[in-house]
Amino acid sequence: MRIEKCWFCSSNIYQGHGTIYVRNDAKVFRFCRPKCRKLFARRVNPRKVKWTKISRKMANKELCNDAILTFEHRLNEPRMYDRAEAERTLSSIPRILEIRKRREDFFIKDRILTGQEMNKESDLKYIERHANLLEEEVAGEKQVAKAKKREAQTN
Repeated sequence: MRIEKCWFCSSNIYQGHGTIYVRNDAKVFRFCRPKCRKLFARRVNPRKVKWTKISRKMANKELCNDAILTFEHRLNEPRMYDRAEAERTLSSIPRILEIRKRREDFFIKDRILTGQEMNKESDLKYIERHANLLEEEVAGEKQVAKAKKREAQTN
């Protein structure tokens, strides 16, 4: 059983699911859902649709240049079946998934931290740019404090 990829959004298409569109030049396009097929028919670029995998990769929201992702690539060449190799491959799959999960988690955490740092920098720049407003606010608070002090003394 081969798990195909959707041409538009790159999601998995399991056997018996999805639709296939064959162009006149015999190019085959597989789609996971009608939404993808309709967007393809309207000639929408998948890079410009925010929820597609390629769009997320272009926006650096997903891991893209990592050696662990090369395992997923499809090989279109016949290979001799070797039982020992198949056993090694099957036994290594959980380890590969664990490594992939750890790298993706690190990537996401790193992306969040860099976003927080950028927000902090922009906040500091904003404070520097509008320091006069803060000074006015502090001066206003001092006046309010003095007024309360006078009020307390008169009572």
